[in-house]
Amino acid sequence: MSPAKIRSEVIKLSKLSVKQPDYYFIQGYFLGLGLLPDIIMPSQWQPDLLGEINFTTDAELKYLESLMENYNNSMQKVMSEDFKMPTKCSLSKTDYRDSLKANMPLPNYCKGALQALKFIDKRSLNKHQKEVLASLNEVLSAFSSEQAAVKKFASNQGLAQSFKKNYIYFVADALYNIRFIEDTRWSDEDEAVFNEQFLEEFAHQQHSNDFAAGKMIDDEVIDQLMEAILSDFTPSAFEPIEALLELFEGFITEQYIAQNQGHFWLIHETRPYMMLRSHRAQINALQGNIQLAIDEFETLLQLNPMDNQANRHWLMNCYIIKGQWQKLDAFLADFDSEELHATASRALSEFHKNGDSSQAKQYKKQLKQLNKHFIKLLTGQEKLKSDDFDFYSPGSKEEVGIYLNSLGKQAWIATEGSLFWLRKKI
Repeated sequence: MSPAKIRSEVIKLSKLSVKQPDYYFIQGYFLGLGLLPDIIMPSQWQPDLLGEINFTTDAELKYLESLMENYNNSMQKVMSEDFKMPTKCSLSKTDYRDSLKANMPLPNYCKGALQALKFIDKRSLNKHQKEVLASLNEVLSAFSSEQAAVKKFASNQGLAQSFKKNYIYFVADALYNIRFIEDTRWSDEDEAVFNEQFLEEFAHQQHSNDFAAGKMIDDEVIDQLMEAILSDFTPSAFEPIEALLELFEGFITEQYIAQNQGHFWLIHETRPYMMLRSHRAQINALQGNIQLAIDEFETLLQLNPMDNQANRHWLMNCYIIKGQWQKLDAFLADFDSEELHATASRALSEFHKNGDSSQAKQYKKQLKQLNKHFIKLLTGQEKLKSDDFDFYSPGSKEEVGIYLNSLGKQAWIATEGSLFWLRKKI
């Protein structure tokens, strides 16, 4: 059945129902269903979405087939990491409020997604998952009505655009952390025992042929190793990282990479592999091995262009620190986003090439619009209470904290005169 035919019959079905949701509400609702930790049967979600339906002919009953085909197509898109909203759910570039009037596609889509996400029992989520869900709900809620958007963005058009463009990353985080990830967290006491006893044995055995073949370590132990390794940002993590990567590379061959490149994050077995490689790159970057980090981040982005891991944040700053401006500009040309990291990188590139140009001033203005804390935190006029940030909302101090943690300050220091220019009033 053609997409146009499906759309037409889904709209007709909705008109027969009690709730009569519009087409974009339904599409948002299906996105939300795709993010749930457990599959919800049609017998549960159809009444919630449509209410009772008054069928008068057998032909009308067939509209349900179109609804299910629409649902299956939506689930397939979620599983293939296609999180784009329908084209009509765009945000006006001149005044975001024009796109958020009553019954417009964008707010209806967001309302639909929010309604489906209510199926999640928050009591079953761990703290990490609750934070991910709260971040996604914040983005969706901001565009659920004109009133909600004005409360969130006031007259800041740049912040509204940033929220909208970063929407897909919040959805990707929710998909991975709520639907796919298993809770492998353990107590501080368990971690202390593991660090004292098991890691010592692990280090002793890691060169064993049996170990390298994966015969001496099971999934539970790998989860424990991952937890310990990913919390260590010192060079001591390199050795266990290499040992685990050797295990994974037993099946992640060159042929496997060629066949699956582009969507590695959706494959369960490759996620630990991607996490380890990203962590290794981050440690190299922190240790000043910038080119090694660049090479690794570039490879990871080829394996997973959606970049659920935010490797692009580190890569942009590494390019700047290394003075690889042409590579940075080429990367930014292909990266259509106004997120804070990208705007800061564009500002530094323009300042490096042309000094305090009109375009550089414009980028500085955009940085202020995107995040009022950015300049003050970067130049020391404000302080962060913590340097440990897993999640953030666009425009928050936490967003700047994540920028700084990915070598943001070092990028500005490496660009001569940029911090003085940044603090200078426009």
